[in-house]
Amino acid sequence: MKKIISCLLVVSIILNFISASVVYAEPSGTSPDDSESSGVLNQPAAVSDGVAAEITQEGTVSQTQDSATKVATTALSFGASIVGTVIGLLARLFNIFFAAQVDIIMSQLTYGTENGELQYWFTIDRCVFNRVPLFNINYFDIEEGTYQVGDTEIEKNASNIEIKKGITGVYYICRIIALAIGLLVLIYIGIRMAISTVASEQAKYKKMLVSWIESIVIMFLMVYIISAITIFGERITGIFYDLRCQLLGETVSGTGSTYEIFEEVIRNEAWCSILSKSGLDLTMWSIIYWCLLFMEMKFLWTYMKRLLMVGFLIIISPLITITYSIDKVGDGKAQAFSIWLKEIIVNVLIQPLHALIYLIFVLTANSIAASSPLVALAMLMAMGTVERMVKVVFDMKGVLTLRGVNKFMKKEG
Repeated sequence: MKKIISCLLVVSIILNFISASVVYAEPSGTSPDDSESSGVLNQPAAVSDGVAAEITQEGTVSQTQDSATKVATTALSFGASIVGTVIGLLARLFNIFFAAQVDIIMSQLTYGTENGELQYWFTIDRCVFNRVPLFNINYFDIEEGTYQVGDTEIEKNASNIEIKKGITGVYYICRIIALAIGLLVLIYIGIRMAISTVASEQAKYKKMLVSWIESIVIMFLMVYIISAITIFGERITGIFYDLRCQLLGETVSGTGSTYEIFEEVIRNEAWCSILSKSGLDLTMWSIIYWCLLFMEMKFLWTYMKRLLMVGFLIIISPLITITYSIDKVGDGKAQAFSIWLKEIIVNVLIQPLHALIYLIFVLTANSIAASSPLVALAMLMAMGTVERMVKVVFDMKGVLTLRGVNKFMKKEG
């Protein structure tokens, strides 16, 4: 998909260049003085007058070349006009019947409607700063009302609350099952300790008993461990959001900002151009809008998957703790629990990481969003590369449940 986006950007630049060439390649008209001099040059010259004959010949060639330039320029202008009209018509139809519908569906999915109207447009800015209530992953906060993002209160989403209630309900059922399995494991360890006569085996099962006690303690503390990780991620994201509001000159309520958000600038400018312009200008802004829409789809998919994956990790956490005592017998390490802990930490903290990257790269593009939208979009696309680099540095590339925005719809880790 990167190749497709790159090709669209290159085509947009080329078409824009052709449009500029058509405007500025018009030949200047000839003055009366030039016509008079041409008439003098076209007068027949004597054979003996070599200089006059040479001048006459050169003047005729110059006039021929000027006529050919006019024909070529006219043909180029006509061809570019046809191409621009056809491509512009196709772009407008695609925007109306597909791109706009996708944009509306994404916004309805994440925010819903109020009195038949959209509350907000879905943006990456809202997504990475935890302002999309549907994607809130604090699963043990199931009360209605609001939640905090920095100094701002965000209204909770009814669908998100229902998802949380379902996940937490299954979690408590899994914990009861895990306790029953843990009881069977305790009985097994006790029997083996009673019938063992070799000192090494007795020491082995004593270690298993100690590990079993640790696993039960972890099981009852699991709710607090998950909540602590989640709240820590939310607090870091809230700090970045408050910093974002200060940089934009925005109030605590989220209104009255001095600068517009990059995506809103691009979306507004793109739709104004789509509705008012035609030809190559329409095509260029359509391609910019499609690129922005694709990036927003990537983040929508990533955070929807994050919501479900964190819920799945919470459900299986009691069962992971039961394997703790058995897993530590061999090499003294609980690999299953370590993998689970790494997965939940990365899934939770990927949001403050995205918020930091957005804060550094994209907010700097606000000032150039309207004048140089292609450059601003390139900075937005760089988020995936920076995320991958951070994962490599902190050894998070092997995470299985959540692939970053740079691995959109791919199987690689």
